[in-house]
Amino acid sequence: MRPVDKACFAGNQESYTPYGKAKADLITALGSFCSYCERVVISSSLAVEHIENKASYPVKESNWDNFLLSCVSCNSIKGVKSVVDVLLPDRNNTFEVFLYLESGFIQVRPDIEPILSVKAQALLDLVRLDRIPHKNGYAGTDTLWLERKESWDLAQRYLQKYKTNGCDIETVKDLAKSRGFWSVWMQVFQNEPAVQKALLSAFPGTKLKYFKSLLPKLCV
Repeated sequence: MRPVDKACFAGNQESYTPYGKAKADLITALGSFCSYCERVVISSSLAVEHIENKASYPVKESNWDNFLLSCVSCNSIKGVKSVVDVLLPDRNNTFEVFLYLESGFIQVRPDIEPILSVKAQALLDLVRLDRIPHKNGYAGTDTLWLERKESWDLAQRYLQKYKTNGCDIETVKDLAKSRGFWSVWMQVFQNEPAVQKALLSAFPGTKLKYFKSLLPKLCV
């Protein structure tokens, strides 16, 4: 999951009433992507997502610091669940804890420390990022897994093209932006640091401090 940083955007208000007015600024800050599943989503279908739900924390209902962007599915599944002891994309390095698989499935990396693993699994459960119809107790028809798999397959094809000079970095970057699923593209191109650098800059609001190995001169 892409770690994000709204502080990269300086044009926001501290609070928005009603909170829906924050959507345009959030899209400028983070791009038209769900902060959880990473789908690219048209503006009208994006929700201003309250990290700490507004029912339990009404004083935070209008606060910029409590906002992310969410697709309808993730927003509905998250509902009013607690985010205590849960990794979150605007607070933690959510890229290093998940594996994105060719099947379209996602899982917690098996090699991370146990405490981190528990919190990463809590994030998966928060919005059911592992949802595949008729598996893991999920009976819905959401095509998240299929869209993720299609992006994986596309990224793999363009990895081979890139290796044989059949496409350039700009093409890969444009495809990734149009399809979403930033983490899939980053993982498929894990051995191509030049492409990964381009992907870091292509998606607005990516939290760069977690990628100092790619950006050694970065001061954050």
